[in-house]
Amino acid sequence: MENYNKTDCLALTIRKEHRLIVINKAVKKTITISLKTVFAAICLTLLNVFV
Repeated sequence: MENYNKTDCLALTIRKEHRLIVINKAVKKTITISLKTVFAAICLTLLNVFV
């Protein structure tokens, strides 16, 4: 019974870490896309001002 509890605990730990990695990647990708969008909007605004 003790071996089963250790295996179960290890599986939950790995699952938790995997979820954190997925969330971290999603947040980084969202920030990257947002920054690119803001940069593109600024560039287009500047182009419209000078053209």
